[in-house]
Amino acid sequence: MRAVGALLILLWAIHPAPCDARQDLAQATVGRALLQRADAAYSTGDRELAQRLYREVLASDPDNPRAIFQLARLLPPGSAESVALLRRYVRLEPQDAWGYMALGDALAKSGEVDKAVAQYGIARGKAPAEADVYTGLGRILRDVGRTDDLVENYEQWATVQPNNADAWFELGRARQRAKRHVEAARAYAAAYALKKDERTEDALDGALAESGFSLRPFFGLSYDSDDNRIKRWGADAEWQLTPRSRWGLRAERAEVWDPFTSGTVDSLAAFAKWQPLSQLRLDALGGVARLTANQASQNRPLAGLRLRWNRPAEGPAVELRATQNPLLATPGLVAQPVELAEIKAGLDLPVSGPVRARLRGQSGVLDSTIDVNRRSGYQVGPVYRWRPAAEVGVFYSRLGYDHATVAGYFAPQLAETIELGTYIEYDTLWPLTFAVDAGAGEQRVQRFGEDVRNWIATYRLWGMVSYALKPGMSLDLEVEHYDSPIAGNAVAPTANWRYNAALLSLRFGVRPQTTRSFLSERAQESPR
Repeated sequence: MRAVGALLILLWAIHPAPCDARQDLAQATVGRALLQRADAAYSTGDRELAQRLYREVLASDPDNPRAIFQLARLLPPGSAESVALLRRYVRLEPQDAWGYMALGDALAKSGEVDKAVAQYGIARGKAPAEADVYTGLGRILRDVGRTDDLVENYEQWATVQPNNADAWFELGRARQRAKRHVEAARAYAAAYALKKDERTEDALDGALAESGFSLRPFFGLSYDSDDNRIKRWGADAEWQLTPRSRWGLRAERAEVWDPFTSGTVDSLAAFAKWQPLSQLRLDALGGVARLTANQASQNRPLAGLRLRWNRPAEGPAVELRATQNPLLATPGLVAQPVELAEIKAGLDLPVSGPVRARLRGQSGVLDSTIDVNRRSGYQVGPVYRWRPAAEVGVFYSRLGYDHATVAGYFAPQLAETIELGTYIEYDTLWPLTFAVDAGAGEQRVQRFGEDVRNWIATYRLWGMVSYALKPGMSLDLEVEHYDSPIAGNAVAPTANWRYNAALLSLRFGVRPQTTRSFLSERAQESPR
């Protein structure tokens, strides 16, 4: 009997009572029912109920991947909890490319763009032929202004799927955002060869119109508080030089007059634009201006060079600018020219998140038959940038001249400005785009040999509105206003200066290459 009892005890130890198994089975059944109810609530749009039910599922089954993923989708995009849940999900489901994409989207929403791009890189390694890997990353790169990376992303998609028309079409759009219209036309042509639809044909028409020979006639008027007026008209002619550069000629006449005297300025200049990357651009101009007043004429050189390098959104930015040109603000300045040669430099450095530090500096020489004067100044201040082309900042500016002058412009010993300024640019309202650069604040001026004056209000505004009449053809209106004793970018003729100007221009392509002829040439070339 003792042996039988021991055997029974041993069997009981090896095979526990079936009630535990029944409990586990019951819990699993309840969990599945909760998950089904949560999925049903999610599908009907009851987000609050779905979120509560998914949390109940995780309370009993913390590693349920579906509940983790779905709960993360219900939370505010980019929230800390959403990111943490998606990190748990990719650890549980390391082969699911969509998990890494969802985590990338959440990280982008939270402002961690580099980490978001890295997650999409992992997703691309898991599913290189999946379109969502490229379109999802494309949305992130487009929103933060990383246009060069956007182009590279779609180039990878077109390489992996060369027979996918959508890949080539998105590549064309990305190249157009980078102002690479010749390369965009090639991508659109590849898309059209695979899928002949009206959308692609229209896009190809637009790229060809932008890359062809164009004319831009313009007409402008300006006046200031001293009754000086300027009427300008002329035209730009542009040709495509290489796939990423253009060159052109500018001819212009300016009539300058006041109630008593007048003068004219005729200028001819060649210019070039080179943009090897969307974040790097070089503009150059060189020519001659003929100034005529009191039946006497003289020639003066025109020169300009501008280099811009701008890391998008979260990165630094650098700008260098050099110019040489005669001042044209008054008939007196036309009759007795004053040449301004000036160098300007600017640097933006990221500080924390959207906050940046801005520093600007300038140094110039004003040369006339009367004297040679110098001016120099700087501007510093914090900037808050909430999107690639939208910012607001507070700036302190200081500008001064070496000495007073009677050469026809106002040259104070010191001008100080404290200003609230903003720059906003929108290009997503096609066919309308606009940009505004405005500032308002206080300024005080000190003349040579006098005490510094009191602070007075100062305002400035520059705005541009462009309306696309059709691809390659746009009507542009540019306006400018200064209400300031002295301006950093302009040379004021007097101490109390107000200035208004407007310029209207029309850009249009001249007989751009037709889609039919472009496609015919492509068909005769070697295979892609």
